[in-house]
Amino acid sequence: MIYWKNYPQLSLQLETVQKTLLATIKVKNPQTQAAILSLLSSGGKLLRPAYLLLFAELTSLDADKRIALASSIELLHTATLIHDDVIDKAETRRGVPTISHLYGNDVAVYAGDYLFVVIFKLMIKHALDLSNLSNRVDAMEKLLDGELGQMNLRFNTEQTISDYLNNISGKTAELFAQACAVAPFADGQDKLAKLSYDIGQNIGIAFQIMDDYLDYTADTTTFGKPVLADIRQGIYSAPVLFALSADENVADLLKKEDFEGVFARIKATHALEKTQHLARKYTRKALKLIEKLPENPVKSDIRQITENLLERKL
Repeated sequence: MIYWKNYPQLSLQLETVQKTLLATIKVKNPQTQAAILSLLSSGGKLLRPAYLLLFAELTSLDADKRIALASSIELLHTATLIHDDVIDKAETRRGVPTISHLYGNDVAVYAGDYLFVVIFKLMIKHALDLSNLSNRVDAMEKLLDGELGQMNLRFNTEQTISDYLNNISGKTAELFAQACAVAPFADGQDKLAKLSYDIGQNIGIAFQIMDDYLDYTADTTTFGKPVLADIRQGIYSAPVLFALSADENVADLLKKEDFEGVFARIKATHALEKTQHLARKYTRKALKLIEKLPENPVKSDIRQITENLLERKL
């Protein structure tokens, strides 16, 4: 786990998660099986299960339950990616062809649906109680709400930064919030679970804002997805929204599909600087909350990893 070389214990745990993920995929359809295994092996950083395992150090959960929970959060993330790629008609993911592009939308939809089933099978197998299952359902609902909110605002030049934050709070931040909170919740530490959830929510918001910032600063090779893909599909992230609020001409440029013109206005209105400032704001919120965690050696790791996310050192 090259991304986690500075955290040897976490790296070993994530290797176990990776093995668990691959071992749980047993689909009768060979194409769907191959498609899922290909995505799970394509080089994701396992960031969400990493946070889950870090916060699990604050609990008394046994190793099997920690790995099961970490695996389930990564499977949930992967399922949403597969379905997102179908909706977005994306051809690449993590620098490689998407399942929908390689095998078609039908295989991709089945693959995503299958992963939802595997999540619950994992949790039941490891004797996690009904309250945990209920939490996973609630998380899925919030993820869907964020996706639907984003879909409802496609090509809408009247939307605001507040709309954007509401959508990414569900679409992206909910998974980070669950990753941080689920182990304390499963351990019966409700107060710690609430604090951990709030930390994860702020981390997830900052993470998505930085993703959207990088969409306008990194090329396809370094970032691993087509640059400006969202804007072509009417998904206006923070850089576009900041430019829209600062320059009324941006709306006309979007309607004309003059994306080079939009990019020029993004730079001229300092929208990228405003986007990065917004990401820093939510990172600072997360770091402030992290200081409230119980004193434990893992606390400094959580702090350091969260700081690194803003600079994309992970």
